This record gives sequence, structure tokens and C-alpha cells, in this order.
Amino acid sequence: MFRIIEILQRYHERNKMRDENNPKEIAFSLMTKGANTLMAGFELALGGYMWEPPILFRSALEGFATAWDIVHNPARFVLWKAKGKSFQSTDSISNLKKEIEPVGKMYGYLSNMHVHTAPINSSPPMTSAEKFQFFGLLPAGNEELRKGEVFFALLAAHMCLQLTELVFHAYADELETIQKIPRTDTVITVVSERHRPFVEASMNHFRAMAEGKTL
Repeated sequence: MFRIIEILQRYHERNKMRDENNPKEIAFSLMTKGANTLMAGFELALGGYMWEPPILFRSALEGFATAWDIVHNPARFVLWKAKGKSFQSTDSISNLKKEIEPVGKMYGYLSNMHVHTAPINSSPPMTSAEKFQFFGLLPAGNEELRKGEVFFALLAAHMCLQLTELVFHAYADELETIQKIPRTDTVITVVSERHRPFVEASMNHFRAMAEGKTL
């Protein structure tokens, strides 16, 4: 979160005059709003809530994806400026997952499991087989029950930082999720050594869930 906010603040400090014809101005606004949405999700996750944090992570991811899309695809910025119903933010996710495939899987899971109501996600949160959870309150010793929400927070933040660096890398002193190819305008996505333990721990957790292993 610090990296996201730092990059956005540096962009704003160097671009005080707002230009509605500059897609990066819109991206700055969307990502700043998205950073607050992410933080709200973190606070709920750390507060013990189960179903609610991923709803905010999905909203944040969609906002960051839209920001990336209108900067990298001029036709999409034209649709955005038209301010009509023709612009669909979900199309930004579709465009983005062609470039960063894991985003599509994450967005799909958050949508189907947490945002859209279905039999699979209709049960109330439980702290045990007999006890319901209310208001995110967890009995002492049961914190492991919400490990998944914390890992979702880490992955969502990593993806949003990556999108921030892809759009505003010129304003970052240090890049953690992308790498510039020398003597070109091309970048590739990477995971920094600082972020690697968090990303790997998150992915191992979800692989174990997918395989039905006890966590």
C-alpha cells in the first residue's frame, strides 16, 4: 500500500494542472480511490470478517484494471470520455487478463464466490460447527480461520501495485512488480525478493485449498 500511495503522490506532485484529455489523470483518480477501497478491505480482513473483504478487493481490482486499460488502449479512453453506457469496466478486466492472466482468475473467483449470490456462498460465517460469527468477532485462538482473507488481501494488493507500476513506473524510485528492459520501452512482470515470500505463501495456501488439504 505504501508503494502504491507513494507512486500516486509523486505523480500528483508533478502534475498539479488537471488535464481531462490525459488518461493518466483519470488513472490517478481511479487508483487513488482503489487504494482506499483496498485499505477498507484490509481493515475488515484484520477485523475478522470472512465474506465481506473480498467484495472490496474485487471492486479495487476492477478500478485499477480500468485505470490500466484507458492508459494503454486509446479506444477505451475514447469510450470513457463519451460518458455513455458503452463503457463497461468488466471489459477492462477482459483486456487485462490477456496480458496478466492471473488477474482473470482472481477476478472470476472474487465475483463468483463473493459478489454474486449463489448456493456456494450463501452460508453465514462460522467460528465452529456449532457457532455463528457476528460482526467479525473471533474467539481467541481461532484466528487461523481467517487466514484466507489475509492472503487474498496480499494478492489483491500485489496485483494493484503491479498495475500502478505499469501505468506510473516513471514516478517510482524502485520497482517491485515489473522490470524495464534496457534501451526499450518494454517492461515485464516480476515478483521482487521482498514480495516473493508473501506471494508464495498465498499461492501455496490456495493450492492446498484447491486440493482439499487440511490447512
